[in-house]
Formats: sequence, C-alpha cells, structure tokens
Amino acid sequence: MQQEHMELPKKPWLEILEQCKIGPSPSPPTPFSLPLTYFDLSFFLSPPTQRILFYSLPPHELLHFYSILQTLKHSLSHALSHFLPLAGNLVWPPQSPEPFICYNPGDSLSLTIAKTHADFHHLSSNHARKAKESHFLVPDLPTSDTIAPVMSLQITLFPKCGFSIGIITNHVVSDAKTSTMFLKSWASICSTLNNTNNKNPPTLPSELTPCFDRTPATDPNGLHTLYVKSFAIFVPNPKLLGLTPKEVISDDVVYATFELTRIDIEKLRRRVVATSSSTPRRLSTFMLAFSLVSTCIVKAQRTEPESKIGLIFLVDWRARMDVLGWLNYFGNGVNGYGLFVEARELEGENGMAMISNKISDALAEIEKNMKENKGVEMLDEISERWKKAMPIDKFVLVAGSPRLGVYDIDFGWGRSKKVELASISPNGVFSMAESRNGDGGVELGISLPSEAVDKFCSLFSETMKGYVD
Repeated sequence: MQQEHMELPKKPWLEILEQCKIGPSPSPPTPFSLPLTYFDLSFFLSPPTQRILFYSLPPHELLHFYSILQTLKHSLSHALSHFLPLAGNLVWPPQSPEPFICYNPGDSLSLTIAKTHADFHHLSSNHARKAKESHFLVPDLPTSDTIAPVMSLQITLFPKCGFSIGIITNHVVSDAKTSTMFLKSWASICSTLNNTNNKNPPTLPSELTPCFDRTPATDPNGLHTLYVKSFAIFVPNPKLLGLTPKEVISDDVVYATFELTRIDIEKLRRRVVATSSSTPRRLSTFMLAFSLVSTCIVKAQRTEPESKIGLIFLVDWRARMDVLGWLNYFGNGVNGYGLFVEARELEGENGMAMISNKISDALAEIEKNMKENKGVEMLDEISERWKKAMPIDKFVLVAGSPRLGVYDIDFGWGRSKKVELASISPNGVFSMAESRNGDGGVELGISLPSEAVDKFCSLFSETMKGYVD
C-alpha cells in the first residue's frame, strides 16, 4: 500500500444522466416468492452491502458509451429473468405472520446512470484515502417498515478513464456468494451480447444458474426449528421489518487496500508452523490472512489487554448441508462463527498461530458434525456459544472471500481495475478478495480512523518484513 498526503476531499461532482427501472425480460406472468430461512435472520441486524467495480476503458471506446450502456441495460434485464427476487422486494404484509421475499409481475430494479469528473485512478488505487470519497458511486436503497427493495445499481461514467458499477444489496435476501453469482451472470450475458450480433437472451452455464428450492431448508423438523427459535431475537417488532440502515461514515475514517502475494502467504504459513504449540490441521490462505489482519487491527486500535474480542468469520454451509441445494443456492447460505479471546492473547509472535489453530479446530468440529449428520445441532450449538460469550468489547469481522472470484466479473471490456467493498465498517470489519493479478495472493480492504490506519500500516509492514525467506 502506498501512503499519500490526504487533504479533506471536495464534495464529488455528480451529474445524474438518467434514472430508470429495469425489469426482467422475459417477464413472468405470475408472482414468485421465497420464504425466509434461519440463515437470513441474523442479517436483519446488518446494513446493506455496498460494492463498487471500477472498469478502465481507453478514451476511444468511451466515445461509444451510449452503446455500452444499452448493452449493459439489455443484459441486465435478461440476467434478472434468472434472478427474479433481485427485481422484487422483502415484504411484510399486514395479513402475513412473517416477512418473505416477493416478485410481482411489473416489479423492477432501480438503475441510476451518472457522470463524474472525480479522479478515477485515485479512487481505484490501493493507497490510503478518505473512505467516504467513493461512496457517491453507490445508490441509495430506500426501505420502509413493510417493504424493502432487494437491490439498486448505479453506473457512473468517468470521461476518458472508464466507468464504475455500484451495487447496494439488502443482506437479508442475499449474501456475497449470491450477489457475486448474479454479477457474473449479468457479465456473462453482457459479454456474449457484446461480442455477437445475436440479440436473443443467452443461456447461463450451470455454475451460474441459481437454485431457489427452499423446501428442505423450511422442513419443520429440521433447520426451520432454529428459525422459529431465533425469529424474535433478530426481528423483535411484530409486523415491522426494522432493517438496519446504511452506515454513515465520518470524515476521519480512512480506507486502504493491502496485498499479500503468494510468497507472502508462504512466509506466513512457515511462521505460524514455527510458532505454534501444535501443528494446525490446515492452514489456508484465508486463515493466514484473517489471523494477520485480526492481530494488526486489535493492536492498531490499542485495545485494552483484558478486553474480550470476538473474531468473526462466515462459514458457508452450501457445500456442507444438503438443505441448501448445493453450491448455487440463492440467498444467505452463511452464518457467523465466533472465536472469543482476550486482547492479550493476540500479543506476541504466537498470536497468529493461536488464531489459526482455533479456526482449524472450529472447521474440524464442523466437518465432524456434518459427517455425523448433526448440522442442525451444530448450528444450534454455535448460537448458544454466541449467547454465552456476550458481552463482547470489540468485534473483528471479515467480509468476502478469495473464493468468490470477484475479479472474474468481465462484462466484455476486460477485468475490473478494482473491486471495493464500500460497506465495511470502521469498527473492525475488513474485506478479503483474491488478488487481481491472479498470483494466488489476496487483497485486504481496511477501513479505520486515520490514526489507527497509520498504526495498522506500520504493524502490517513490520510483520511482513520480519518474515524472511
């Protein structure tokens, strides 16, 4: 990461060129609805997810931006026909005992077309900058107590540089796996239309075709028992959605991107093995990056040694539970697993090894329970551990995963220059994605108050320099 002198940014200039509604094509003649499941409930407490994809284009191609827009709109409409809930709403009608996801014929997704003269390269680079500087590239997602749109999009032209696509998604309806699958589907259709004269809707490959079957997930003798048990905890007000709004970020919060190459990961792996009291069962790239960033965040924020820390990562249950229709399940297929430690345990050279061991043990426990067909019991146990661990002084949570493949989202004009998760909170949330250059490394998005970012940068750099070959 490069550090730059940061002045208070001027309010970005944004010209709204068009605000339109995009519906699925072809549009189905009948309504389509999905019940909520246990995995959706906890995200009533989460703000909407915001992501920005930056695409660099040469000036001569941007002269035809109107044509590019038409292809993006046309392909979006076709993509929505495969992902109907994204054009619909989360609703709670007065006559219904619980909320559900609903698409009605004529429903559509809000799309904003805009233009800005903001610095494209500044916003899409890795150096530290004010976190709020890029947020104008993401649209709003208005909600009420009875209805909430699922998704909104904004396409913003940077003349002579490229364009961005800003996505805001209701987390109760979709996790990162589902929203990424949708973006890849949209990009696949767009790329096909962009490179052929065929205007008929292309078919989606099987790996991008969503599964909407929730029959097993709503089995009254299975996962649904946890839904009933937990509903009032996450949705305490009857008949009111009460969704968490988009977080407002203060001016002193700084966003920066850090990279770990495959060589860096190998250095971390050797160091963890060398400082561990026992050899972890597995040491994935995700584990090592999570362990490094967690320790740096806690130290950078000068957390009191006796403070209780909750280190949170999301477990994807799609490949672990048949009730989620395998890998293409549409919706939320993840829930948070918490490791609870005191801040003092993260000090010293074995802090990373301790976290890696705990993650390794947690995953081994999950796999053991799944082999014994005790998935529901395992999820219930995880929930009970959360309750016993409260109150927590500080959380550190990772959003995203290198396995999502966000840099594979190619609309036909090449891979994105940068993908930013704009909704990460300065209260200990960071993002993780695969490295854009495809070297097997990872990108880490950090959002912290300015003084904490300076300390984080120093700790991150010193840690990696200390791991010699």
